[in-house]
Parts: sequence; C-alpha cells; structure tokens
Amino acid sequence: MDFTKAIEIAPNIFWVGYVIPNDPFQCHVYLIKNGNEFILIDPGSMITFPIVLEKIMSITSLKNIKYIIMHHQDPDIVSCYSTLEKIMPKRDDRKIVTHWRTKMLLKHYQWKTPFYLVDQNNWTLKTEKRELEFIFTPYAHFAGSICTYDKKSKIVFSSDLVGGMTPEFQLFATNINEYFEYAKLFHQHYIPSKDILNYALNKIENKNPSFIAPQHGSIIKKKFIKPLFNKLKKLDCGIYLMDDYITNIDILVKSDDIFKKFLKDTISLLSTELVIKNLFKQIKNIISSLEKIIICSNSNYSKKKYIVEFKDNHFHEINEKDILNENFSFKKDLINEKNKRIGTFYIKTNNKISTKDKNFLELLLKQIALPLGISLEKEITLKDLEIKNKALSEKVSIDSLTGLYNREFMKNYLIQKINEAKRYNFSISIAMIDIDFFKKINDNYGHLMGDCVLKQLSNIFKTNFRGSDVVTRYGGEEFLTIMPFTSIEKACEKMNRIRKTIEEYTFCGKNNLNITISIGVYEINLFEDDIETAINKADNRLYYAKENGRNKLTCE
Repeated sequence: MDFTKAIEIAPNIFWVGYVIPNDPFQCHVYLIKNGNEFILIDPGSMITFPIVLEKIMSITSLKNIKYIIMHHQDPDIVSCYSTLEKIMPKRDDRKIVTHWRTKMLLKHYQWKTPFYLVDQNNWTLKTEKRELEFIFTPYAHFAGSICTYDKKSKIVFSSDLVGGMTPEFQLFATNINEYFEYAKLFHQHYIPSKDILNYALNKIENKNPSFIAPQHGSIIKKKFIKPLFNKLKKLDCGIYLMDDYITNIDILVKSDDIFKKFLKDTISLLSTELVIKNLFKQIKNIISSLEKIIICSNSNYSKKKYIVEFKDNHFHEINEKDILNENFSFKKDLINEKNKRIGTFYIKTNNKISTKDKNFLELLLKQIALPLGISLEKEITLKDLEIKNKALSEKVSIDSLTGLYNREFMKNYLIQKINEAKRYNFSISIAMIDIDFFKKINDNYGHLMGDCVLKQLSNIFKTNFRGSDVVTRYGGEEFLTIMPFTSIEKACEKMNRIRKTIEEYTFCGKNNLNITISIGVYEINLFEDDIETAINKADNRLYYAKENGRNKLTCE
C-alpha cells in the first residue's frame, strides 16, 4: 500500500490519514463519499493536517464536505478544524456531528460551524445515500464518547476503542495476538474500568460489523473482531488498579515503551538470550548504574538449574552459589500462563537506585513477568528436548557392552565423512580389526571373560585414538576405525603402534590374559568407493593378515 495517498478501505470509504514518523500513537482520519456530499470523520491535529488536507483534496473539493464527525474533543482528532474551517468554502448546511458533552468543550474553540447533536436526534444521521447510527460508549474514554456505525458498509468507526499503540505502522492488523498486546496497554491506561470497556464492546458487537476502523492502531477485519474482543473483555482496566507509584506519567511512558519493544522481541527473536540482551540495553538507557541481569530457572527434565548472567554485553553460565551472597537491587518471580513459578529475574546496579527508578522497575517487571516467563519456559523446554534427543541418540548409537559406537552409527558417520572429504579434499583411512583366537577365550574362560576382554580393549582404543577418529564395534570381536585427515601411511603407523600396545597389555587382572589383534588398513578412494566397497577392501586386508600368521597389519 502507498500510504502517501488516500486508500479506499471499502467502497466509497477512504483512509486519508498521515503516518507520523517514529510515533506509535498514529491518528487515523476517514472520509466517506456519500453521493455528491462527503462525511469527514475525526479530522485530526495540526501535525497531520497538511497531508490529510492534500489527500482529501485528491478526492473531492472541500466545499463538498457536509458533515464532520467528532467522536470526542481530544486535540489529536479536532485541533486542525480551526484552520480547516477557515479555508473551506462556506456551506450553510455543514454540521459538526457530536455528543452534547463533547460540544460543551468544543465550543471553546469558537468555531462558526453549527453542531448536530446525536443524542438529540435519536442517535442517527440520515444523509443523501446512507444512514449513520451512533453508539453511545460513555467513559470510553470520555463521558460523551461515541462511535459511528455506517449501516451501508457495516463499518464501525470506533474512535479510541480497539485502538492500539503500535511500534510500526500497519493500517490493517495481521496478527491478532500481537495486536492485542498493543491494544491491551492502550485500554488499560485509557479506559476507567473493565465494566465500562465490556459495556462499550458489547454495544459494538451487537452491530455485527464488517470491520472496525479505530482512531489509533490498526483496522480490524471481521475475522479478527471476535478473538480480539474476547481478549479485551478479560482486561482489568483503570487507574484504581495502580499503586501510588504508577500514577507518575513519566514512569508509565518509560515502562510502556520498553514493554512494547520487549513484546515485539519475544515474538520476533529466536532466543530468550537475545530478548534479555535488548531488555538490558533499554533499562540501562534509563538506569545507567545497571550492572547485570541474572535469570535463574529449573529444568523440568534434568532438575538442573539454568542460571545465566548478562554482564558486559555477554552471557555467562554461573553456579547457584554465585548468587547466594549477592546483594541484588531488585528481583521478580517469573510465571507461566498457569501462574506457575518458572524462575527468578534478578537485577543488580552499581549503586543504590532511587525510589523513582525502583518504582519504574516494579512496574516494568510486573508487566514482563508473564511473557518473559512463558518465553523462558519454552526455551528451557527446547533445551530439555535437545538433552533428551542427544541421550536417546547416544543410547541408540552406542554399543551397550563396550561403550563404542555401533555398526549403524558407523555407516551414517562414514557416509557423512566421505561427503565432507569430497567437498574439502582430505583423506580418510579405515581399519578393520579382529581379535585373534577370540573363540578360544570364550571356550576356555567363559563368556564373562570374553566380555571383560572386549571392554578393556575398547578402553585402549578410546585412549589411543584422536578425538577426530571414531572407533566402532562392527560385530562380535570385530572393530572398525574411521580416521579422517589420515593417509594410508599415517594410518598404518598409528595402527601398528596400537597393535604393539595390545600385544604387551595384560587383560582382566589376575587372569593375566594376553591377546593379539590382526588389522587391515585401507585409504578410501573418494570418487570410486562406496562404503560397502571400502569396508570390503579393509576386510580383505584383515583376512590376508590373519591368513599370514595373525598379530599382523596389512596395508596393501
């Protein structure tokens, strides 16, 4: 959409507002074409007036404006009329449409345009092509507040109701959960009570509108009206909810600004750590002595405590004992949507904070406790799932007797390494290993002794291979070793050292068992061998070593 031009939001109904740069408090102006006459809704302030005027005149002459609806008296919707009235060509039947309570204040502007009072005209206005009905919504947010219902389009022009303070301009709401958070702040601060809000919303809902065009925030399409209203009806509103410290408007503005950015971060950012990083910066802009933030929470899976500290623009994992003796400036429990405690949020400053800053933190943390708790719970759940998946993967991939990787893991790992070697041009060698005369150990000493040999041999392998090498139990007494970045020459040197180590090793304690191994080593031809071919070639070399006396190494 090109917001520099008038936008037709419905047949013969136009948005003619101005997108105020870097301002969450956008003010919408609407214009209805009604045959040869026009109806202007909430003309706006002097900030928006030049652009609004330009857009109106792109549609019609000012002389054609017959009715100017003013839903209430606030300067953001009426203050431009002093100028507009002076430049509009005279028209004897032009009227300002409003409520008598609003007129009592508007008359102080000393405008010459006469008033049409909706409360004295059966709450209707019958015009050339359409009939407007007016919905009385007292104290939402002004005693004489009204909304306008156009029976032809079924649009409700809702004034402040359903408005929001959006961080980025969006003419139509697209994500109702996100928009609710912006509308929530607006209604909690502007509407005196939950009862008043519900009364007004029910009156609008009874009209079954096609969509709702508020003065602030975004236009609400029909499919979003019911879910948004259901959420708004549950809001606790009004200044009676506030402790004494919250009545400070400076604290309200600062906390709301950070809260809106925080909500946007929780929706758009992938990790809680990034959310906390941004939150830290925003708080530090207000409380310069902020030193660090610590979040402490428990894992539901491992019962481990997740404790992270954000300080000096970095996250650090710390131990619980590190926070026991800390003298924190502030702390707040974090909860989930079931009101269950998820963790604790700690703040520490370099020096004692002022009462005003403390009040600001109390309000801010009261606002963010639930969304941060939900975000933290999701992140911990994901970490727990990673731990579970890793444990499950290892359980499936590890041979239970030896603790080495099993044959299935070997196949997948070897395929992966061959692909990497092709891409990055490095060598891979493999070695097939077999214990000489292993059957005699089982026959003479029993299978428990055979198991003992397998376990101790596996431990020797684990100790003598690099971290990049992978030793797997191929089956029975056979093992296969994968050695990336290793040529045939280096692989043979390494395997011969291990062969000698095993030859000199005494197995299974007092039984004084000595064993030997035979080995076949092969460097994989990356562009000719598949894994079956490579393993067969290593196995053939192993067979040659065993046929030629055992305790030998074959490399060609």
